[in-house]
Amino acid sequence: MTTRSAVERSAVDEKYKWKLDKMFPDWEAWERAFAEIEEALPELAARRDSLARSAGDLLATIEAIHAVQRRLEVVAIYAGMKSDEDTRIGENTARKGRSSSLAVRFSESISWFDAELLAMEPALLDTFFDENEPLRLYAHFIDDIQRARAHTLAPEQEALLAAVGNLTRGASQVFGALNNADMKYPSIRDEHDQEVELTKARYYKFIKSRDRGVRQAAYETFHDTYEAVRNTLAANMDANVKNHVFYATQRKYDGTLEAALHANAVPPAVFHTLIETVNAQLPTIHRYTALKKRVLGLTPLREYDMHVPLFAEAEFTFGYEEAQRLLLEALAPLGENYVEAVRGGYESGWIDVHENVGKRSGAYSNGVYDSQPYILLNWADQLGDTFTLAHEMGHSLHTHLAASSQPYVYGDYPIFTAEVASTCNEMLLMHHLLEQTDDRDRKLYLLDYYLNQINNTVFRQTMFAEFELEIHRAGEAGETLTADWLGERYSDLLQLYWGDEVVLDSERSGLTWARIPHFYYNFYVYQYATAYAAAVALSRGVLSGDGNAGAGIAGAQEPRERYLDILRSGNSRYPVE
Repeated sequence: MTTRSAVERSAVDEKYKWKLDKMFPDWEAWERAFAEIEEALPELAARRDSLARSAGDLLATIEAIHAVQRRLEVVAIYAGMKSDEDTRIGENTARKGRSSSLAVRFSESISWFDAELLAMEPALLDTFFDENEPLRLYAHFIDDIQRARAHTLAPEQEALLAAVGNLTRGASQVFGALNNADMKYPSIRDEHDQEVELTKARYYKFIKSRDRGVRQAAYETFHDTYEAVRNTLAANMDANVKNHVFYATQRKYDGTLEAALHANAVPPAVFHTLIETVNAQLPTIHRYTALKKRVLGLTPLREYDMHVPLFAEAEFTFGYEEAQRLLLEALAPLGENYVEAVRGGYESGWIDVHENVGKRSGAYSNGVYDSQPYILLNWADQLGDTFTLAHEMGHSLHTHLAASSQPYVYGDYPIFTAEVASTCNEMLLMHHLLEQTDDRDRKLYLLDYYLNQINNTVFRQTMFAEFELEIHRAGEAGETLTADWLGERYSDLLQLYWGDEVVLDSERSGLTWARIPHFYYNFYVYQYATAYAAAVALSRGVLSGDGNAGAGIAGAQEPRERYLDILRSGNSRYPVE
C-alpha cells in the first residue's frame, strides 16, 4: 500500500503561505533591527531616577520605552513565525531564542520603571497630568501599574526577577520542541486501508472517522507516543508549575490563580464561579453522552467515540477557497468595513494555510501594532477547519481594529476579550450555515456540531481549568507532580465531566494532560468558556438588532456598533468592564 506523508514546505504553493517579508525582507534586515534594539537598552536603563523630575521627563521615558518595545515586538514575532514554518530548522529556532533573550534584557533594562513610578506620590502624578496634556493619554496605563503596588518589589529585586526570565521559560520551550519538532507518530491504516503517517492534523480528522477501527487506531497510536515520554513530560509540567508558584510567592500574591488573573484585573470569583456553574450543569453533558451511546448503538461507548458525529452520513466539508467565500457571507452582519478587512486579509498574505513537515501544530492568530495580523492554520479538509478560519480571523480583525483605533499604549488587548472576538465569528458562521440549508440531515449534522462546540469550548475548557487549579494547588503545597498523579487526577475529572456512560481507557485516557500546550500558558483556558458565553449573547444581539442582548454592557448603542466598540477599545479599558 502507498504511504501518504506530510509534504515539505517547499512543495506548498506560495499563494497558501503568509507574507512575512512585509515585516523584514530577509534575515539581514532582521539582524539590523535586532542590533538597534540592543544599542538602545543602555539608554533605557540610564533613564532610572528621572520620572519624578518633571511631567516632561515622565512622558519622554514612557515614549522611549514604547519606541523600543514596538521594534522588539516585530523582531520577536518574525523570528517566532519563521521558526513555526519548520521547527526542524535550527538557525530559525536559535533566532527565536535570541529574540526571547533580547526580550529578557529589555525587561531588565526597564525593570526599575514600575517601582519608581509607584514611589511617586499620587498628588505629584495628578499635578503632572494637569501640567502636561499629552501625558493624560497614559492615565489608564499608569493606573494599571498602580494596581500592582502591593506586588511590585524594590528595583534591585525586580531586576533579578527580570534577569531569570530566560530560565523560567524552559519548561514551555522544552514542551514546544518535543511536541512540534521531535515527536514522531507511527503510521496507521485509514478508511481505505492505506498506510498513512499520523500527524496532529490527521489525528483530529481520524478521531471523527465513521470507521471505529480507524478511530481506535488513531487514538491509541497518538496517545502511546506520549506514553513513551510521560515521565519526562511530567517532570517538565512540575517545573512549569513550580515556576508559577515561584513568581506568585515572590510577588506576594495569595496564590498562583490570583497572580495569573491580576494582570487583566479579573476577580478570582469569575474563575471559581465558572467551575461551580459548569459543574452544576454536568447532567446536561451526561444526557448528551447517553444520547450519543443510543444513536451510535455503541456498547461500551469509548472516549474515542465521543468525537464522531451523530449524523455522520450527512457530514460535509469545504475546500479552503469555498470556506473563504462562506466566511465573507457569514460575517456580513458585522458591516461592510469588517467584511472588506477580512477580504483584504485574504489578499494580503495574512494566512499560512497547509500543514507541512516540521510546521507548528494547531492554529493561531499573531501580529503586533506595527505588523499586519497573521494566521497559522494546518488545513485538513474538515468542517472544523472552516470554523478555525473563522475563529482565527476573529482574532486578526480584533488586532486590526484595536491597532487602527487606539494609540500604541492601548493597541493590544487581553485574552479575556480576545476569545469573544474569535468565538463571535464562529457563532455567526454557524448561524449562516444553518440559515442557508434546507437539508434536514445537514441541519442535524450542524446542530450536533454546535453541541460539540459547546462541549469543547465550555465544558472541556472548564475541565482543563479545574485541572490547572488542582495541579497548581498541589504545587503550592510543595507536592511533586508525577506522571501517575497527573494521569489519575485527569482521569477522575474526565469521568466526572463525561459521566458513567463513557468507559475510559485505563492506560490512555489520563494522558491528555501530556499533550495540551495551553497548560503551559498559566490559567489561560478558562477564558475560552467565559468568552463563549459572552459571544453567544453578543452575536445574538448583532443578528437580532436587540439592544438588550449582551446585558451588562453599558450604553444604548446599536448592537453591532457596541460589539465592534469592544474590539476597537483594545487595552483602553479593563476586560471585565
